[in-house]
Amino acid sequence: MIRSLIILFLLAAHIMVHCQSISDRKLAIQGYVIDSVAKKPIAAATVTIYQKKNGKILHYGFTNNTGFFTLAKLSFVDSIFQIRISHIGFDKAEIDISVPVGKTEINIGNIQLNRTSRRMEEVVINRPPILMNSDTLEINPEAFLLQPNAVVEDLLTKVPGIIVWGDGKITVNGKNVAKVLVEGKPFFGRDPAIATRNLPSDAIEKVKVYESPQNTAHQEEQFEIDIILKNKKKRGLFGKVSLSEGTEAHKEGTFLVNVFNPKNQISLFAGGNNTNKIARNLSDFLAANVYKPGGENLEANTPMFGQTGLNKFLIGGAKFERNWNKKLNTDIQLLLNDRKSESITDIQEIRILEGDQKQYIAEKQQHNSDGINQSYLGVIKYKNNKWDLRINTDVQKNKTSGRQRYNRNVIDQGNQLLSNLEKSIYRDEDRHKGKLGFNLRRNDSIASKFELYYKFETQNNQLGQQEDIFFNNEIPLNRLKQTDQSNNRHELDANLGLNNFVKRAFNWQPSLILDIRSNLILNQMNEDQLDLFLDTLKEAYTIKNEAISYIDNLKEAIWTPELSVSKGVVKSTGKGVNSLFVTTTFGLQALSRKNVSSHKLRSLDQYFLSTLPSATVRYERALQLSNKSLTFAYRSLLKQPGIYQLIALIDTTQKDYNRTGNNTLRAEEQYQFSFDYIDLRYDKNMSQRLHIAYSLRKNALTDNISYLADGAILTQTINAAGLPLIEGDYQYKIGKKIWNKPFNIELTSRLNANQYYFFSNEVRYKSLSTDFRLETRTLYGLLEQLKIGLSGAFSTNWNKIGMTRVRTGGHNLGLDAVLSWPRRTTLISRLVAKNFYTVGLPSDQQYLWNIELYYRMLKKEQLEIKLSAYDILKNNRTIRNILQDNVIRQVNVNNIQQFFLFSLSYYPRIF
Repeated sequence: MIRSLIILFLLAAHIMVHCQSISDRKLAIQGYVIDSVAKKPIAAATVTIYQKKNGKILHYGFTNNTGFFTLAKLSFVDSIFQIRISHIGFDKAEIDISVPVGKTEINIGNIQLNRTSRRMEEVVINRPPILMNSDTLEINPEAFLLQPNAVVEDLLTKVPGIIVWGDGKITVNGKNVAKVLVEGKPFFGRDPAIATRNLPSDAIEKVKVYESPQNTAHQEEQFEIDIILKNKKKRGLFGKVSLSEGTEAHKEGTFLVNVFNPKNQISLFAGGNNTNKIARNLSDFLAANVYKPGGENLEANTPMFGQTGLNKFLIGGAKFERNWNKKLNTDIQLLLNDRKSESITDIQEIRILEGDQKQYIAEKQQHNSDGINQSYLGVIKYKNNKWDLRINTDVQKNKTSGRQRYNRNVIDQGNQLLSNLEKSIYRDEDRHKGKLGFNLRRNDSIASKFELYYKFETQNNQLGQQEDIFFNNEIPLNRLKQTDQSNNRHELDANLGLNNFVKRAFNWQPSLILDIRSNLILNQMNEDQLDLFLDTLKEAYTIKNEAISYIDNLKEAIWTPELSVSKGVVKSTGKGVNSLFVTTTFGLQALSRKNVSSHKLRSLDQYFLSTLPSATVRYERALQLSNKSLTFAYRSLLKQPGIYQLIALIDTTQKDYNRTGNNTLRAEEQYQFSFDYIDLRYDKNMSQRLHIAYSLRKNALTDNISYLADGAILTQTINAAGLPLIEGDYQYKIGKKIWNKPFNIELTSRLNANQYYFFSNEVRYKSLSTDFRLETRTLYGLLEQLKIGLSGAFSTNWNKIGMTRVRTGGHNLGLDAVLSWPRRTTLISRLVAKNFYTVGLPSDQQYLWNIELYYRMLKKEQLEIKLSAYDILKNNRTIRNILQDNVIRQVNVNNIQQFFLFSLSYYPRIF
């Protein structure tokens, strides 16, 4: 079947390329718009080109300061086009253009607009579909032909230059949309689909598209979308109530009600299932239960490859957000979720040792767990002309219990059994977390920039764990571990612009931008661990295991001050704007770390001081129809060793894992040189982004692993000579028309070439690791009611260790189809095929096919019947291949099994 999908993918690509050649003929239309009375040019007039036959918008643009417009790269779909020219205060002009055969450019000369004499109400009614108001693009929903009960996403897909991808993400002329707001505020979270797939288009007054206020000269520009509701639609209620019953005792239930008005947003929600659908927070739950079905990002809605085990999931909670006035906003969220899971894992592993010797490990794990999590989240926002204050609070309580069983066999090349380990673990954990943070900003005459950020985190863990260990037919060992850990962390970050301060203090206005930043982290951890063996004579846990019984008191401080100097030059040209920005930063990092322990191998006292210089050069050329930028950067990075690498964890009774600490470790230093190229072509609706980074390393952190004869391992982290690292990312997106239907393509590739040293049984090896991944996805609106998505990915990862080369990888193909026909009916199908291969291990294939069929009833299509078929091809598992150092590992975990589901849902909708 994988071959059939490859043939299908190549055939579809060939057909699309052939069809594209049919519509390669392009047309350019240009002209001037002037005032009929004053005979002066009219700037920012909207010029829209329609297909004469059906009135569909093909392209739009705006006049410049001289009244001139040009609309290029127009697909030739008809011999007659209609041009409509609009501007507030003028009557609309409509012109039909007949395109002579072979003509590729038409100049229609001067178009005169008459000043309107109508009332303002009539002007508003006849506003153009797309209007440029200052720096904001405004979209008029009433000018587009939409189906009944269409939502905002349906409107956006009809606007040239805007692409709504299957996962709900939006791009405008190749630029990413960072936020989707409603009435200037986030709408029940930050997932754009919550607004675009719930709000009806007939409730929208206009949609505003503008550059994000968070854009800076040192980063790629992004857009924001603000949905403005009609005056009578600023209050509403929407949600979902559903019940589902399926084969093999599968069940689902959902209750969701969202209420909003100009001041409040309120959500009440609850849901449960045993179908492997897991929502980790409120935003996930809301996005998975939107009014409009469809979209290729089905992970939140259907069982996918990535899920592991069989899961029963329950979630419930509430959200209350209120705008008390224009300055004060509060947001409170309460959440409870309960997850029960059962997973069965099979692991096949090969260890390549010196002299081409190998150890083969076969391991089976069974894990049953039950976890309950309760959380409270509170946010307070205050903003006036000078101050912007945000206060965050987060309290969580998590209680989990579980049982794990291991059975591991280690054999050598001659199929000789080296060891057998059987272990059972019974675990109970009680964890409490708390966070408090605030962010304060000010912009005024005293400081050109002032930002203060503080966060306090506290955590307490109580762990009780019982282990039954049976190793190589030795006497069974029973042990009990009790751990009580508390951790307090403070972080303070200050960012201050010095220009205005220097001007006031020294009466000097520097031509450079001066900023100072300071980051301070204080961390304190107390840990009390008691490990006991069972005394079989007394039948009590009274024998103390001195190896990992200890009392630790760790204190850590990290201070990182930075001073940055920036200089920018902006030059306007006849075609656009050229800009150049240079930033240099000098930073230091001081680290102090001390652990006072009752265990002599865990004591620690360290101090480091390092320099962190960096520099960035960014050049940007912004033209009317394109935007290009180049960024060169140098950064110094530090990778501090973790506590577990510095202090010992040696316990020979575990038989499967031990680590000797190394308190002489130094931080790994990285010197990174990077290059970024961004190319946006608005006329072609195309964007490409390239990122390349080259890093040199010093004092590289690497593991020295000793493989014992009985299959156990002993690990210690050490510093080694650093070798270069190369990383590359490339992304290409384009929106085209084939048969005058939208065809969107996204291509992403990633390359990571890494050289490093690692040690095996005290022998140093040099590894050359290469990881390459190529992904592509397409979305084609073949018909108004049919969208087809094709996706493909290829990945390979290989290591060269001396003369030995090991390799793993795979490829997958996917076919998505969303059919909205006949009316009120939606069919969603997703078929994915994956192939895995690993040198030394058998190759494997997976197929996953899910289908959902919806039918809507009632006038507003609020009642829904759905039939679902999941895992039709009986995949039943998740596969992961891992290649690291001299270890090859293949992991198989059970997944949901084939089942069918019948659902009845009601969507309350009042706008």
